[in-house]
Amino acid sequence: MKLVLFLLLGSILAAPSAHSHGGHDHGPGEEIMIPGSNKNGIEIYLYRDKSCGCCKKWGARMVEGGYKVVDNISNDINDLKISEAISSSLASCHTAFVEGYFIEGHVPGKSIDKLLRDMPDIAGLSVPGMPLGSPGMETSQMATENYDVLAVDFDGKASVFDSY
Repeated sequence: MKLVLFLLLGSILAAPSAHSHGGHDHGPGEEIMIPGSNKNGIEIYLYRDKSCGCCKKWGARMVEGGYKVVDNISNDINDLKISEAISSSLASCHTAFVEGYFIEGHVPGKSIDKLLRDMPDIAGLSVPGMPLGSPGMETSQMATENYDVLAVDFDGKASVFDSY
């Protein structure tokens, strides 16, 4: 019994970390996004362009929702999307990974909570584009847009997961 536990523990510790649904390691992340934020929540690995403010605001919304966000600045976010097979029709300005799923764009924390609670057999969730009023895209100067959160299967086929 001790040998089995030893082998099991050894395989867990020796396994490579995967921050993506495809098992790719996209490099080390920065510190948690918001100083003093939740350091014990489920980790979301956020990949974004350095100059994108709405991506950072989306990360802050996830921290507010109880997640630990590891911020990664990407020099070519499009290469990351290609390596993860995220089509241009599903794309947004940032890509994140949580518990083996990809999260593309301004997906609300409520939808991520549902994803992690139900654990469907999909590749991830997407909010294509940058709809006004979605997390990180809030503004008081323009009307909020209705938008769908799409569930994306492993063949890239999308269906409505949530609507806001």
